[in-house]
Amino acid sequence: MLAGFFTLVGSSVTWLRATVVGTSISLLVLLLVTTPSNAAVKAGGECKKVGLKTQFKGNSFICIKSGKKKIWKVAKKEKPVALPTVLPASTLKPTPTPTPSQSLTPTQTPTPTPSPTFPREPKNFSDIADYDQVTYWAWRKSSDKIKSNESTVKEVEVLIGPKSGILNKNPLEATQITSRLYGGFAQPKDLKFVSYSFEDIPWAQNLINTLINDEALLNLIQAPNRGGKENARGTCPSVERCHSSQPFTNRAGKSFVIAGYTPSRLDNEGETKGELQSHEFTHIIQQHQFIGTPRELNGLAGLKEFLPWWLVEGGADFGGLLSKHYLSYEEYLQGRLRDVLRVPKREKIWYEDFINPVSNQYWIQFDSTGEIYNIGFMVTEIMSAIKGPGVQMELIKLIASGKSMDQAFESIFDTPWKSAVSEMAILIAKERARP
Repeated sequence: MLAGFFTLVGSSVTWLRATVVGTSISLLVLLLVTTPSNAAVKAGGECKKVGLKTQFKGNSFICIKSGKKKIWKVAKKEKPVALPTVLPASTLKPTPTPTPSQSLTPTQTPTPTPSPTFPREPKNFSDIADYDQVTYWAWRKSSDKIKSNESTVKEVEVLIGPKSGILNKNPLEATQITSRLYGGFAQPKDLKFVSYSFEDIPWAQNLINTLINDEALLNLIQAPNRGGKENARGTCPSVERCHSSQPFTNRAGKSFVIAGYTPSRLDNEGETKGELQSHEFTHIIQQHQFIGTPRELNGLAGLKEFLPWWLVEGGADFGGLLSKHYLSYEEYLQGRLRDVLRVPKREKIWYEDFINPVSNQYWIQFDSTGEIYNIGFMVTEIMSAIKGPGVQMELIKLIASGKSMDQAFESIFDTPWKSAVSEMAILIAKERARP
């Protein structure tokens, strides 16, 4: 498009501005013209002002000073100024900036930029020669999954006790990232997040009973062997220890999380920056795999009824940590050390017995020591490096349908469970032995 003309007539200034798509070209032609009224102009004739120009009978004249006189002189003919050609947008291409060349002496050779190298992707358990393969590919596959998926959760409703506050005022963000991590598996479209302090325990307990809205499920959840009817107090046993949390899902698929509020923990990054919320929402997704299955009621009342305890808690720790650090592998490596270094180092045989005990009652002794989180995180990490982060939900889904751990595992990995346990125990012992 050509644009930008304006003209002042007389002793005139003419401004020509042409704009080409992607390029702006300005052309200024200054014409100072004074034309004598019908007077004959000839070379050597008198003129009035030095610098004036005019034309007469096809010739161009300019007024110059010669001695004390001002006279006309024949000016040289000037070539006409051509306006710029306007090109179609499709033909315009940016001119590349040349890269300065460096003179190399005969003894110099250019240093190539090194390409980033990644550990080899493991295809099965025996394919893992170094634990770096585990950390990188567990992170990479999880990061890719979060980036490529849409969140199922559209809304998180926050309910705060009348005498309470909340540690994370935006649980929706963490929840949506975790929803993307486990895309493709059953999960709710909305969530309630309940925050309460020790003073608000009666308010919270009444809310729990109302929100579950399922008498058979409520009776199982509040059975004596599961802590009785004071779920809210179990999560918040004292003023300064009111910082646990617990997930609930009923058979209609309605889910909520209760979380204790202790003002002195406002600087706790795990509880205030989304990791706790991601951990609990991972539990919510674990619960949703039981809806509509033969093990629905007992599974919703207590995931550990059917699942390895390390899978329940270690899997949720994995979900929380990956949701928080999916954009940075370096930050993930730093964050995971909290789980990896959390408990004493053990020998391979100890890890074998822990991962695959005779009964899930074995894990009761470790309920508060950290192993079900620590070792569970690493087992989930190893499985995720091979099959991606959805592997824990696939295992839970198959177990909820009635399969044993051995059957569910072998159907996913095409490897006997006990064989994989031995290989994972070796890997975990080596990783834990690192300084």
